[in-house]
Amino acid sequence: MNNKVLIVGNHPVVDDVRRQYEKNGWTVCHTDSKADEIDMEGVDELFLTADYCADHSDAGRQKALAADHAVMAQLARLADGVNLEKRGGKKVRCHLLVNTVEALRMLQTTDWNDGMRERVDVYPFSMDEVWSRQIRLDHEPVTVQSDKHVHLVILGMSEMGEMVAINAAQMAHFPNYVRNHSLRTRITLVDEQAISKSEVIIKRYRHLFDNSYYRIVKPDEPEAVKLFHKPMYEGQREDFVDVEWEFVEATANDITLREKLARWAKDELQQLTIVLAHDDANRNLSETMLLPEAIGQCQVPVYVRCPYPETFAHSPHIRPFGMVNQGYDVTLPLVRMAMNVNHVYDRCYADNYEAWSGQLRYAVEIDEEARDASWSRLRNVKRMSSIYNAMNIPVKLRSIGLDEGEWNRFYDIPQQDIELLAQVEHNRWSVEELILGWRPCTDEEQQAVEADIDKKEELKRQHIHYDLCAYNELKLDKTGKPVTIYDLCLCSCLPLITKAFADEERETKQS
Repeated sequence: MNNKVLIVGNHPVVDDVRRQYEKNGWTVCHTDSKADEIDMEGVDELFLTADYCADHSDAGRQKALAADHAVMAQLARLADGVNLEKRGGKKVRCHLLVNTVEALRMLQTTDWNDGMRERVDVYPFSMDEVWSRQIRLDHEPVTVQSDKHVHLVILGMSEMGEMVAINAAQMAHFPNYVRNHSLRTRITLVDEQAISKSEVIIKRYRHLFDNSYYRIVKPDEPEAVKLFHKPMYEGQREDFVDVEWEFVEATANDITLREKLARWAKDELQQLTIVLAHDDANRNLSETMLLPEAIGQCQVPVYVRCPYPETFAHSPHIRPFGMVNQGYDVTLPLVRMAMNVNHVYDRCYADNYEAWSGQLRYAVEIDEEARDASWSRLRNVKRMSSIYNAMNIPVKLRSIGLDEGEWNRFYDIPQQDIELLAQVEHNRWSVEELILGWRPCTDEEQQAVEADIDKKEELKRQHIHYDLCAYNELKLDKTGKPVTIYDLCLCSCLPLITKAFADEERETKQS
């Protein structure tokens, strides 16, 4: 019996989505109706889109946000029409496409009510997010011995620019920082309104910026650096955020900025990537042509936001991205990788926490039934943690000399690499938790946990995490086990996680 997908809405990506389902043999039903009486009987998947809004003015953004709220309300109504008894208890998988970063952040950091979660499996996304995750920053592997740091420059602090920056902060974690804490990834955001726009971003991700180095720069004034911010516990605790930030109030024509871009392009101690992320595609194209000659001479990758790439003639180092009508994969490969991550974490927890013997125990196989059942029960915020982990796996593998082509072949990772990657993973997890709204303990809260380890769980319920600290400062848990076992087990199981994913990908393509 064929699977059936119901597509609701007329976003430009719908035609590409339809083709993907039809290619895989699905029965596709499509309606642009927002009516309450849409019949959900027999629907296996739902692809639901907010009304598309191409207007990026303040009024347009308000309209887009209203459309996002409307589509979330519609999903709740459609979920009420899912008859679990007729479906044998199986949920409907829903791809929920929203417009704005506000709506996406709310959906990724909060949960639906239990009645909703029992009926639909919701995967929220925006096209800005989809494309921002596809920007690669490590053009050559960043190994533990590398003296280069990764540097991302984003021209245009649009919602796309913000998504590029935040997803880069999720992915760009490298082992050379473990050796030398000065080798942080740097993210520079440039905009003629950078000062006012930075205030919004810093407030939205408050705990991340509280614990990061960042500066605000206005290069055309005598006192160019307007603010230099240090992590709130600098000098008291070891540095644990391996990403630093720079907000520059300037345009692409600014002489000082152009000089810096040229110098950065020639700098042998950094890997530079430039992203043109203005809402105006024509502006992105014109600013691309105005970049210093050194950018092209040094073959610095330049990603140009261009909604319709067929109109864009480009050089090899210039890469159009951000198309509104393509780019989303309905098979959710990142989610399937994340399911393996979560399964391995569950096994690590069960084998090492509940039956701790003093020796680390590692998962040696993927139990697909247990994996799927665990994922189905998992709340949204915990899912996002596994998804962010999965995003970083290719970067980790490249940093130890492996690439995606070897996912189905390699078996073992040397112990010294496991221990190194465990530290990288902890740094990545720390940034992830800060982005998701967690914060480290104050001195008083640390002392309370050290006096009574049960306080640790109490603080977690308030989104305060005792383990948000440098890897070297992690302590034993209440069972006497080292907290580092989770990172060590996850990194030791990378071959298991990636091979299971590669095998599933191959079987999916063959079928």
